[in-house]
Amino acid sequence: MASLRHRVRIAALQILFEVDATDHPLDVVYERCIAEEDLTVDGERFLDRIVFGCWEHRSSIDGIIEGAAPNWPVTQMPGIDKAILRIALFELLIDEVERTPVKAVINEAVELAKHFGSDNSSRFVNGVLGTVVSRYRPGEEDLLASDGDA
Repeated sequence: MASLRHRVRIAALQILFEVDATDHPLDVVYERCIAEEDLTVDGERFLDRIVFGCWEHRSSIDGIIEGAAPNWPVTQMPGIDKAILRIALFELLIDEVERTPVKAVINEAVELAKHFGSDNSSRFVNGVLGTVVSRYRPGEEDLLASDGDA
């Protein structure tokens, strides 16, 4: 069975993807997800932090993504890849409540990209996150997934 944190990240991915792709209000999509998911109190707290943190900081996160992948404007990026990167970058650079290890964030993002993205998503996500970690968390590059197959 998938870990609670993995399930929460999948739920966050679905929420962020839907809100970004439609005009559905974030709070409505979030509440519907909470009603459908069987999460613990800790799981709900983690989901709340990721979803609302990503959404609140999406402009700065998107700027970081564009800096790491200048040939892929965020507006033209596949929605799944964008949501995965927003979640990972929120956890790596913004979340002050909990510092998830770099390797865990990268591996989780690559797994989400393999499962939900296109054939090239996992390599793209891994490359963008590798660039971001080398720029914003220097000295932690050795903790990255070795390639898109991690």
